[in-house]
Amino acid sequence: MKIPLTSLFCCYQRPARMEPACRKDKPKLNTTPTRGDRVKQKSAQQELKQRQRAEIYALNKVMTELEQQQFEAFCKQMQSQAE
Repeated sequence: MKIPLTSLFCCYQRPARMEPACRKDKPKLNTTPTRGDRVKQKSAQQELKQRQRAEIYALNKVMTELEQQQFEAFCKQMQSQAE
């Protein structure tokens, strides 16, 4: 007994075709960075690290000076209370 092909594929639905206009909306992007881009990115990152390091050193210096001033004020206060 032969089964007609149409009955075998009655439940199968073909996927809708993508229209050519839809394909044009998604341009291909070249995401691989070139050597020059990588060098620029690396140097920019190094500059950022250097700037951050300088800012940290400046902040540490300010905080150390503040701590020293507070310590000296505390010592004077303790000395005046002892007298």
